[in-house]
Amino acid sequence: MKNIVFIVLFISFFSHSQVNSEFVIDSLEKKLPKIKTEKERIDILNQIAYEYKFIDPKKNFDNALKALEFAKKIDYLDGIINAKRNLGYFYLITSDYKQAKDNFNFIIKNSKDNAKIGLSFSGLGIIEAKQSNYPEALELYFKGLKFAEKSNDKIIQAKILSNIGSVYYDTNEFNKSILYQKKALAIPGKNGYKEDDNLRLHNIGLCYFELKKYDKCLEFIQKAELLDDKLGNLMNKISCFGVRGRVYFERKEYDKALSIFTKQLELNNEFGDPHNISGTYSRIGDVYKIKAITNHDLNKRKAFYSKALEYYTKSIALNKENDDLQNLSNDYASIYELEKKQNNFKEALSAIELSKAYNDSVFNQDNKETIKNLEDKRTIEVKEKQLKINQLELQAKEKQKWFYLFGIGLLAIIGGLLFYQSRNRKKTNEKLQQLNTELDQANKTKTRFFSILNHDLRSPVANLIHFLHLQKDSPELLDEETKNRMQSKTISGAEDLLSSMEDILLWSKGQMENFKPQPKEVSVNQLFEDTKKVFSGYHKIQFEYQNPDNISIFTDENYLKTIVRNLTSNAINVFSTTPNPTITWKAWKENDASFLSITDNGPGASKDQFKALYDDKEVVGIKSGLGLHLIRDLAKAIDCEIKVESQINQGTTFILSL
Repeated sequence: MKNIVFIVLFISFFSHSQVNSEFVIDSLEKKLPKIKTEKERIDILNQIAYEYKFIDPKKNFDNALKALEFAKKIDYLDGIINAKRNLGYFYLITSDYKQAKDNFNFIIKNSKDNAKIGLSFSGLGIIEAKQSNYPEALELYFKGLKFAEKSNDKIIQAKILSNIGSVYYDTNEFNKSILYQKKALAIPGKNGYKEDDNLRLHNIGLCYFELKKYDKCLEFIQKAELLDDKLGNLMNKISCFGVRGRVYFERKEYDKALSIFTKQLELNNEFGDPHNISGTYSRIGDVYKIKAITNHDLNKRKAFYSKALEYYTKSIALNKENDDLQNLSNDYASIYELEKKQNNFKEALSAIELSKAYNDSVFNQDNKETIKNLEDKRTIEVKEKQLKINQLELQAKEKQKWFYLFGIGLLAIIGGLLFYQSRNRKKTNEKLQQLNTELDQANKTKTRFFSILNHDLRSPVANLIHFLHLQKDSPELLDEETKNRMQSKTISGAEDLLSSMEDILLWSKGQMENFKPQPKEVSVNQLFEDTKKVFSGYHKIQFEYQNPDNISIFTDENYLKTIVRNLTSNAINVFSTTPNPTITWKAWKENDASFLSITDNGPGASKDQFKALYDDKEVVGIKSGLGLHLIRDLAKAIDCEIKVESQINQGTTFILSL
């Protein structure tokens, strides 16, 4: 694992500071009321969207969408391409890779501008690199570089060369990474340097650090720091301090390392990134740990020991706030080494047990579900292969049947016997085909069931087991506040687990043959009262229930309750950053049909994220709850039609028609 972050450059047509972008936006917005042509309006909207791409992605998206709408109306291809470029940036920044690819591919297919085509290939390369598909990323970068060279745009060439270097860094080919970063640096810029050259200098220094060429590393890091001061890039300067401190640490120049880490901590506090602050605390702790271990003066050893413990404790506190389990494990491992060298064996044992517990938690959360999914996938693949074998057998028998029929024509004497055998064989084949169809349907049902189990039961069970292990093995490490918080979280998780198990049981019964819903008159007021009780613990969310006509609905009460409960749960789970979260249930009658709707003011979602409502092959829901696949199956069983309306950053509405 690499110790320091390698900075990847995001490719763009031009590079501007935030202050410059805000100035440009202000002047462009003043021009809008004075425009004379539709093309001019589209070009200005695209320029505004471009300037917003990093300082306010939402405004980037809104202006690009307006430009695209106007450009399509007048069939203005350049306006469409520039709008697609801006939308590609938005979806890339927000990690919606499918939408980003669609927009970049549109530009590649329709544009005749080599610079724009080169940038689009490079955007596709960034997407592949972010997903660790490095060969594909390199191929796309080199394609983009060819078009950038045809356009003779040196700035774009430099950015693509830097991104090629980033792929070689990620694949541990540090010399190649240095080569491409230096090629990017060699391209001339204004005033002897280009914007982003400070990042390239940082990345070259980092490659030399990985190669243990510390003098060369310091040479480039110090150049980067000088350029950071000119450009006012505090974030890159903080990273440079981290590299320099690690060099001094590796060269056993511990006082220099301590000095530079202390300066880095001051800058981190100014910048306010808790992850970087905790990392710097940990590195300062490492320096004091080495001093405590190697110093022969007993009094100094004690002082260094106390300092190391102080900074590790600060790092642990921040990592607990951020739920950074991996760095919590690393910090406790460092405390274990420190306590062991001080012959504090009880404290050392406690620290290493905590380190292992947090490390196991990381494994459980990140890997166990993946392992289970692989096992399930393997089981399904085996069954699919068996189905293919059965189909081949059917094909072979079908051919054999025709051979016998042909033989009947040639051998009239035994024609009756062969005809009889053929008819029996046909019946057998039909039964076998029916069995195969049933087996295929059973496998699909099991696949959905396993997906639900993985999605809804594994996480709360894992949290419960983790808390019980901590409580059993290290109860003294849990203060009262932490213990109460974890107990509350565990109780809540267990209650959600019970509710999920009841819903899964109902859904499972619905998949069985001869299990039919039992419709009756269901009071909507009673349905809303039941929903209020279930979600009474969510005090920060405002719930509204509207049934002005006091209607009732003729349907299966349990199926409808489960659908309502799961839609409410899904709505609750989308509120992560929404201010004043609100959920509204409504009921009304129209044209002899009954309607229910639920509306939230959350972040909304794209159309593809609701595919599970309409596609039987889709088994994954929108992040939480039992998933839209369960809602889909239950609604289908009671002849309930579901429609969804969602707009990004405006909320989502589900409408049930019975």
